Amino acid sequence: MARSRKEAIISIQKLTIFHYSRGKSVRNIAKLVNLSHSTVQYVIKRFKEENRIENKVSKDRPAKLTELDQRFIIRKFVKNPRLSALKASAEFNENFSTLISPETVRQVLRAAKLNGRSARRKFFVSAENRKLMLSFAKSMLNKPETYWNNVLFADESKYNIFGSDGRIMVWRRKNEELNPKNLVGTVKYGGGGVLVWGCMSASGLSNLVFIDGIMNHALYLNILRDNLRLSAQNLRIESNFVFYQDNDPKHTALNVRLWCLYNCPQNLKMPPQSPDLNPIEHIWRELEVRV
Repeated sequence: MARSRKEAIISIQKLTIFHYSRGKSVRNIAKLVNLSHSTVQYVIKRFKEENRIENKVSKDRPAKLTELDQRFIIRKFVKNPRLSALKASAEFNENFSTLISPETVRQVLRAAKLNGRSARRKFFVSAENRKLMLSFAKSMLNKPETYWNNVLFADESKYNIFGSDGRIMVWRRKNEELNPKNLVGTVKYGGGGVLVWGCMSASGLSNLVFIDGIMNHALYLNILRDNLRLSAQNLRIESNFVFYQDNDPKHTALNVRLWCLYNCPQNLKMPPQSPDLNPIEHIWRELEVRV
């Protein structure tokens, strides 16, 4: 687009000189080429004095920063992405004779394809725990199918009687936010919810246990006492099942760990800060959809 505009301007200037060479007056030329009287005069004057029609090609402005200067700035931000342009320019001005502004720093970074963006938030995992996770993953990698057939996965889940605890997304047009189909109904005091416990293995599901009261390690221990071995028996893995649960504080309380140690043939201990890989989450999701 910019090139075609430039070509159009040159064509008009050439046409101006063409009419001038034919003896037409400045006033008539201005009408013919649709330019102001002063512009036509300037084009003719430049042609007479400098013997040229087109504008001079302007030379690029010399770079303020050398390549070495730019690399210094880029290295600072590669090493510390949280560094601000203001601090970087101040540090540069202290070390070099050339004075630059924060905007100059930003221009250097953009040219190097470094753009300012909000940092993504990610759950922090210590280096030690990352090593433990990797070691655990390697130890599980080549476990045979018979091993996983005996794993008993347990967890609890909450279901709201009315509405949802999370954000509900809808696709709607502008000004349709109050359309009933785009609304999520609410009631006072949240409407209540139901907390359930269950477990599963490769051979099936256990009974669903409804939990009354506030869930703590004592209540959780009672649930295990009353249901874990019975569930393993119903799933026909009672003698050699491997018990899996996440690292929820209720699950890792001392009395719970001691009970599991003496009452479960094997316990699958997860490293600290491990992600929740319990496949029973798929069952909870399916139950939520059906309810």
